[in-house]
This record gives sequence, C-alpha cells and structure tokens, in this order.
Amino acid sequence: MGTNAPIIVAVDGSAASESAARWAAREAALHASPLRMVYVVDRSEYFIPGFGNLSSGIEYEDPSREILESAAAIATESAAGIRAIDISTESLAGSVVPSLLTESATARIIVVGNRGHGTFSSALLGSVSSALARHAHCPVAIVHATKSTEDRGPIVVGVDGTANSEPAIAVAFEEASHRTAPLLAVHAWSDVSGSLSFRLDWSAVSTAEDLVLAESLAGWQEKFPDVTVQREVVKHQPAHELYKRSLNAQLVVVGSHGRGGFAGMLLGSTSQALLHSVECPILIVRGPVN
Repeated sequence: MGTNAPIIVAVDGSAASESAARWAAREAALHASPLRMVYVVDRSEYFIPGFGNLSSGIEYEDPSREILESAAAIATESAAGIRAIDISTESLAGSVVPSLLTESATARIIVVGNRGHGTFSSALLGSVSSALARHAHCPVAIVHATKSTEDRGPIVVGVDGTANSEPAIAVAFEEASHRTAPLLAVHAWSDVSGSLSFRLDWSAVSTAEDLVLAESLAGWQEKFPDVTVQREVVKHQPAHELYKRSLNAQLVVVGSHGRGGFAGMLLGSTSQALLHSVECPILIVRGPVN
C-alpha cells in the first residue's frame, strides 16, 4: 500500500470529532501518512421549501478556523508519542455528504465521529455515516466519543469467505502489524432461519466453514508473520458476534459487501445498528486503500 495518500478527518468541534481527530492522528503516525483535517460549512440547512434559502442577509460567525486549530493541536499531541505528522487544515463550503465523498477520492482513509455538533448535524448523522459507508472511494472509520481510542485490545475482522472480504482482511492485518496487536478473525456463518436449521448437518457445515476461514486467511499470516492470529468460527448472526467482540477490541474491521449476514449487515438496517452500537472505532473497507 502507498503511504502518500492522506488520512482525512472531518471535524466540527464536537466531542466525537475530537475523538476522531485523536484516532486519525495516531493512524497517520502509524502509517507515516499526512493528515488532512476538514471542516464543512453546510448552509443547506437554512433552506426551507416554500421559503427558499433563509441564509440571505444573515451574517455568519464562522467557527471553522478555531475548530480546525483546536483539532490540529489535539492531533499533534496525540501523534507525538509515535512520530511527528504533516497536518493540513481546510474549511470546505458545501453539503456535508457530497463534500466528504469528494474528499474520499484522494484519501487513504476518511474518518468521522459518530455524533455531530448541534441539532442539524445530530439529525444528519445517520445519513452521513451511511452514505460514506456505501459510497466512499476509500475505507471509512467511524469513531465514538464514548470510548477511549487508545490502542488496547485486539483488532477484530469479520470474514465472510468470499473475495469481497479480502480488502478488509488485508487492512486488518496491516493495522494489527502497525499497532503490534493480536488479530481476531471472526467467521459467523449462520443466518439460517430456525425453520430450516433442523435440515442441516451442523457438524459437516461447521467443518466446511472452518476450512472457509482458514482459506480466507491463507497467505496473509505468511505476509505478516509478526501478527498473532486467533480464529473463531461461530454459528450465529455476524452483527451479534462482532458486537460482542468489539467490547474488548481497539478496532473492528469489516467489508462493505459480502455473503449472507455480512451483505445484509452493511447494506441494510443492521448496518446502522452496528455502526452506532459498536463503541470502539469501526473501519468499513469498500476496497483497497490507496
């Protein structure tokens, strides 16, 4: 993977965006990547159907400079224990989602907090994170303010046994290597309804799924011999198993498309529950990082 692409973090002065800035700074330091911090000035919230744009004639108090300076200071302090990083800041005018999607085209990873600042950004939270998870051109990290972003616990990666999870596995191994952290690979393969489960030979299925996980990880352990890998094959819903293991993890890595439960998890309502219930940072990998 190249290291020239920046890690981009969106900040808005909220507690969650400060946590996102800390996490992004450490990520940039670990990967020797530049850090780009952006603040999006979105005035579309002042548009009301039937009344037009209410921003006309309004004098704004632009907080972007102060917020970006504060976020840069937080980032500098967070990265100091690892290595100095190149930090740039910019205030962007436009709608939040299109602006961040544009930024993602040149990013290694784009990072956002799980809670915004103010009524409008809180209301828009779900649509912003969902849109990025679905459409960003790079991996998307969502960081919560409710849990420390310090590097403690394993890296947890969801494996579905298809080629679609390869980018997530690759990123998870690299993250574990850079963080000197163990890697927990979870293959939760049962999304079969109770009415059909009695027809299956669970012992045979379990053996086959063990092989699926082993084959998915084959080659990666050789490429990253410094990473200690623990494998878990479980007969349960993927979202449930990932949530349980996230409680003691420093990062959860999942793909944006997959087979069975993982496909539904990240493209439907379950994805929203996972994004906002997993308290440690979660990294959604749509494809290879730049």
